[in-house]
Amino acid sequence: MEEEISLVELFDIIKKRMAWIINATLIGVLVAALYTFFIAVPEYSSTTQLLVNRTQQSEVIQQADINTNVQLINTYKDIIVGPIILDEVREDLDLDISHGALSNQISISSEANSQVFSIRVTDTNPYDAATIANTTATVFQENLDGIMNVDNVTIISQGIPNVTPISPNNTLNLAIGLVLGGMIGVGLAFLFEFLDNTVKDEKFIVEELGWTSLGRISEMTVDELKSDGKKVLPERSPETRSARSRV
Repeated sequence: MEEEISLVELFDIIKKRMAWIINATLIGVLVAALYTFFIAVPEYSSTTQLLVNRTQQSEVIQQADINTNVQLINTYKDIIVGPIILDEVREDLDLDISHGALSNQISISSEANSQVFSIRVTDTNPYDAATIANTTATVFQENLDGIMNVDNVTIISQGIPNVTPISPNNTLNLAIGLVLGGMIGVGLAFLFEFLDNTVKDEKFIVEELGWTSLGRISEMTVDELKSDGKKVLPERSPETRSARSRV
């Protein structure tokens, strides 16, 4: 029974403080919209694909050659983001960023058991992203023979500028603002309710304080006062009172 009463009281608090919850939710959405559309810097990405060829030139493709090429991709990933490749990319493109900053813009991925891997570059400019991706792939291909004494990488897809930003995610950010605003509104509603130590009903007086309730005075609204049928008598003027006093 106590749990049911507690749930009812919780819903009553939410209903009572609904204005706070709605306002906090709207503020959360507004803050998320301001960040998404006016503060956050859009980022774009471009991807270049490379193929690791079979290590031996023969008429029949051996499974061992494929497995070797797939395993080499993990090594190639480390080489691409290393200084030996990215320093040359920075020099060729005259990039005014550090090796670490450029490395953070690059992500390399591959599917399981696939000889194809991708170099994906993220930048605030879609054309710069494509240029960096293509240059990185070219520099890696040209230097691979000197690094590992193998020449088994082919660029099969050039990166192209993609003018559609990958971030920020407008819908996701607004949804996050909506949820966070609503949660903050509910939290403030319960906080204000628990900090409110005023007497709200007769139950508090009787059960908590142990006093006897002698009665209840209801507060009348303006409409009730107008519709109660009573009219206030007009106040007599000073002249009328003085005339009656002389009589």
